[in-house]
Amino acid sequence: MRTISIYELKAQLSEYIDMIEGGKEEEIVILKNNKTVARITKCHEDEAPIRLGAGLLVAEAKPFVLKSDEDRLDALFGY
Repeated sequence: MRTISIYELKAQLSEYIDMIEGGKEEEIVILKNNKTVARITKCHEDEAPIRLGAGLLVAEAKPFVLKSDEDRLDALFGY
């Protein structure tokens, strides 16, 4: 795990993305004023999130993985 500032991320974003994609780093933690504000990790195709819409406001978004189409329907429509 590597820890970097937002300034460093902005200056070398493509290099950090390449590190994650190539497996050199498993996770990169982004700091702002010495506090963790984000993490960069590799996104696996089977873990791709479902987009619910551009107008959706979420106070704290947490990633989740839907294993089947039935799970997707439950998440979207509450069936």
